[in-house]
Amino acid sequence: MKSMDIEALVRWAYRDELPRLPLQGPPAAAFRSGWEAISRSGELLAVVQEPDIVNAFGMFPEQVARLWREPHPDALAVYDAVEGLAALVLDLPEGWNPLADLGDLGADGQASIARGLDLLVTVEMRDGRGQVVPSYGGLEAGETVTARPVMRRSPARLVIRHALLGGCPAWEADVPERKVVMRPMGRSPAWFRKIVHISDGAFAPTRYEIEVDGFDYKRRMPHPDAYQKTVLEPDPVDVVVARAEYELWHAALALLVDALAPRLRDHALLPSSRAVRPWEGEAQRGRILPSLLVPAEGGRTSRAKRKSKGRDAA
Repeated sequence: MKSMDIEALVRWAYRDELPRLPLQGPPAAAFRSGWEAISRSGELLAVVQEPDIVNAFGMFPEQVARLWREPHPDALAVYDAVEGLAALVLDLPEGWNPLADLGDLGADGQASIARGLDLLVTVEMRDGRGQVVPSYGGLEAGETVTARPVMRRSPARLVIRHALLGGCPAWEADVPERKVVMRPMGRSPAWFRKIVHISDGAFAPTRYEIEVDGFDYKRRMPHPDAYQKTVLEPDPVDVVVARAEYELWHAALALLVDALAPRLRDHALLPSSRAVRPWEGEAQRGRILPSLLVPAEGGRTSRAKRKSKGRDAA
């Protein structure tokens, strides 16, 4: 058996093996010239949206016919396990802070983490039948919905992306500086204040706060209740997203090792040599760091399993 770490195994499966499955249908109809889209647009006076040229595994197929064959069984097992990552959901530990190595960022740092999580996760609405409810509605009268947090970029997509492109999610970051928010053109600090606005509501007046300019231009000085705001430069929001994706990617690889180790035929699987949180350096040694991924209720059969069932039935 050949020893291979999980990153190399997934890279081998998605780069070398899964593309060997040819397209369904005649190759001449599948592979067209690069100019054909322009030619058809001139003939039809319209842009024709055609499906991507991918095989049953979602990969661009090998174009040399003599290389076409069924992928290696271990590659099929990798595909099956990666597809199974779709059943995982995000589970952030309490006090999760990916910016701890950048110093004390105060409230600005916590706000950056909150904004980064908003970019990382969205909310998916499902009806009583488990079907996704579109954002524009589509519910029947009296039907209830449940909200479920969903990762914008799933662990499976992260694993496949870095298997094809190599490397890992970028986690390096520059230490941000806290700077006072300046007025346009950067001539002087900006001042803000909050005022209470009252409007007519459906049943009673409604009160809400509005943040407005806090500088008194008549007196040429800030209002007594004015305040300044600070901002971090460079903005660490992208760092929050990148480091969260790194942890998700690393956790997904660890789960793949556990799932694939007893299933591989010709490969002895090794775990990834990368650190769980490389930005923590020596601080993470001797600690058991929690995974950001946990199984969700239910599951689904992957395309690899469905494909094998179809072959057995045939």
